[in-house]
Amino acid sequence: MLTQVLDLLACPSCSAEVTQTSSTELKCSSCGRGAPVTPAFIDMVREPGKPDPAAPTTAQKLMESTAFVRLYEAVMRPFFSRLFAGFGNHIPDYAEEFEIYRKWLKLGEENTGTWLDLSCGAGYFTDQLAGAVPEATVVGLDISEAMLHKAVQETVGRRNVHLVRGDVRQLPFKEGVFDGVNNPGSLHLYADPVGAYEAVFRLLKPGGVYVASTFAVNDLVSSRIGVRMTGIRRTDLKQLPVQLEKVGFVNYRLIKFGSVFAFAVTKPEA
Repeated sequence: MLTQVLDLLACPSCSAEVTQTSSTELKCSSCGRGAPVTPAFIDMVREPGKPDPAAPTTAQKLMESTAFVRLYEAVMRPFFSRLFAGFGNHIPDYAEEFEIYRKWLKLGEENTGTWLDLSCGAGYFTDQLAGAVPEATVVGLDISEAMLHKAVQETVGRRNVHLVRGDVRQLPFKEGVFDGVNNPGSLHLYADPVGAYEAVFRLLKPGGVYVASTFAVNDLVSSRIGVRMTGIRRTDLKQLPVQLEKVGFVNYRLIKFGSVFAFAVTKPEA
């Protein structure tokens, strides 16, 4: 397991290679930053001897609640999707949603390579990705320890899944190592979405595909209430393709369900 993951990982502080120094720790070959290795995941956020970074928003604090995580996939995620999209709109269920990502990422049993489920949460889509590409390596990354522990349960039996704790603001991977990045239902939690687009662009191989979903800006009362409750950020759909093009992506595709939407873009071939 670690041999495969070590081929992908880089120090989140200085981007240098990391090496395994013991069964419970990785270390940066340049700055010496340590990373704990637990039975569940590699922790590229916590530094030994230092406090954990605090969650910046109410929504992200909820992601560390065991009770919230337990109810997340069955109750919380569907509720917030309807709150922000409008209660009269059709919202795809998990199977419909994954089918969108599967088609855009062109997933199939013949696929090999490496795939990232960015902000993987409780692991539903990580598990689906792993099942769709059984001969490929799938990495699920999230900043929430509670979510990652749930993802361990969700992906039991998937030998091609590896879980990493990481921060989208300092993604702990080498450049150009992923064939595709799946980023469902998370952009609204990021303080700097454009910074996330830039980071994903660096991680993708030429020709790699980035798919994501989130909430669009709208005038719905329920959506404005949701913003005040959680501190999440909605996306301006007029600016989105412009921002992605400036980063370097091409072939922008969009599908909408009320004010919930998904998009896909491609990193150009070299």
